[in-house]
Amino acid sequence: MDKGGGAMEKELKALTKRLQQYNEQLLLIARRAREQNEEPDFFGDVKPMAEEVQAVAERWKDAASRWVRHARPKYVHERQIEAAADHMAKLCVEAFYPSVPERRIKQYSQAVAYTLALVKERLDDTSEAGKERF
Repeated sequence: MDKGGGAMEKELKALTKRLQQYNEQLLLIARRAREQNEEPDFFGDVKPMAEEVQAVAERWKDAASRWVRHARPKYVHERQIEAAADHMAKLCVEAFYPSVPERRIKQYSQAVAYTLALVKERLDDTSEAGKERF
């Protein structure tokens, strides 16, 4: 594999890991929001977190889409990538609000977790395949 592909995969792995961490963090935020049952401070809490997560999700979506087109990993499609990024964008806002149904938070989180785990697994597969060629 060329150096560009390796760098692309390395960046995608790092972004995938970061989104996995955000996904876990947002579940904790949602749990705390339900326990406290108070509306959040939008400008103090929601907006900064949402901007941070959405920036990473957008970079991840771009990197993952390029990787899907380039590497054509098994069972990973651009629609899944777009859906996961969209779910993260919703989750990073809705997690702060106790009025959002817990079921919806879990559905978004589980869908994101599945796609991120699949991308990570396929990245690991392509890394191993690349090592075997040398």
